[in-house]
Amino acid sequence: MEKTSLEVLIPKEKPPITVVGDVGGRIAIIVDGIIDDVDSFLAAAETLKERGAYKIFVMATHGLLSSDAPRLIEESAIDEVVVTNTIPHEIQKLQCPKIKTVDISMILSEAIRRIHNGESMSYLFRNIGLDD
Repeated sequence: MEKTSLEVLIPKEKPPITVVGDVGGRIAIIVDGIIDDVDSFLAAAETLKERGAYKIFVMATHGLLSSDAPRLIEESAIDEVVVTNTIPHEIQKLQCPKIKTVDISMILSEAIRRIHNGESMSYLFRNIGLDD
């Protein structure tokens, strides 16, 4: 008879926020892949503000922004959250004008076309501008 064990999932412990260098009088940019539960972003923004950063931007590829994230962002030290349109978040944007969207549909379609045709992907990094 094979024994089975019960796995207990323990929440991932987050390390304390450490600011390296002087952010006083500077713009701070926090970058992550996904922004969903915003607690860690709010804590980081508060720490940066306390250390003298005068503008705080958060940039993430995927903006899930669940639950009360829009309200928390609106009430926070964060000046702007920039996410791509990989996930619809129009309702969240209505709740929080600090949330901005970057449309990446053209670069994704060009990447798919290039992969399909066996063309260079490095072209995208050298030749796609802000207007594309």
